[in-house]
Formats: sequence, C-alpha cells, structure tokens
Amino acid sequence: MKKSLSLLFLFSCFCLFSCKDDTPNSNAYIPSGPVSLVINTDLPEYYHLKTPGTYIYQPGGNRGVIVIHDFDDKYLTIERTCSLEPDKACAKIYVDSSSLNLRCGGFNNTLWLPCCDSRFTYNGWVYQGPAQYPLRTYNTTLSGSVITIRN
Repeated sequence: MKKSLSLLFLFSCFCLFSCKDDTPNSNAYIPSGPVSLVINTDLPEYYHLKTPGTYIYQPGGNRGVIVIHDFDDKYLTIERTCSLEPDKACAKIYVDSSSLNLRCGGFNNTLWLPCCDSRFTYNGWVYQGPAQYPLRTYNTTLSGSVITIRN
C-alpha cells in the first residue's frame, strides 16, 4: 500500500512539474507607463465616483487609465491600451456604458470605429475576442474617501 501511494505521489509530482506553461504573461505585450494618482472622492469633480458603476478617464500608464467603481463596490484602475496589438494607434480602450463593458476602438465625432473590437469586463478580463489576454490593471486602494493608484 505504501509503495503504491509513493508511486502515485512520484507520478503526480512528475506530471505537475514536467508541464510547461506556454501562456505568455497576460500583460507582457502592453507597454507600461508610470501611474501615480491620488483621487479624493469628496471633491466635486470626483464625487460621482462614490456611486458603483461610475468611472473616469485619467492620465498615466501608456495611453491613460480608467478608474472604475465596480458593482461589487471595489475600485479598479485599468490601462487603456488593448492587449491585442497594443502598438496600433487605434488600440485604445473606452467604456461602453450602454453594455457595461470596455471596448477597443475609438470615436470619430460620435461614430464608434472598432479597432480589434474586443470587449472586456469592468475588471479587464476578455469578454469577447479576438483579444486573448486581459488588460493591465494597477494597484488601487481606498482609504476613507481617497483612492490611491500606483504601479
């Protein structure tokens, strides 16, 4: 019995450690940029962020960031560079408030022009491809009514 368990354990270890993860780092292709923001939600220009489902665009990162107060009452900060072909000029992320997700593309006046037309959830995970990797997120903390974002 001990011999069988030992063999099973060794086989399991062999299988576990011999598997190679070929999945690249999900953020490896998104260029990084400095992010250092402090947002006081008691100030009039940020007061709306106290309501879940709201967001603001802010400078920082590679192409800017989106600070989101999600429906789980958590704050997230997401890079505005799409994870699919991030070097393309059109690979910028915008909030689609009608469908409550993030989209890759841009606007020409009021007309939406898709880039790769990938869609992401409010936490940056791929909702609809062709993108396969999530968006870069930044460390976001809330202390009282002050949101601090750093990378």
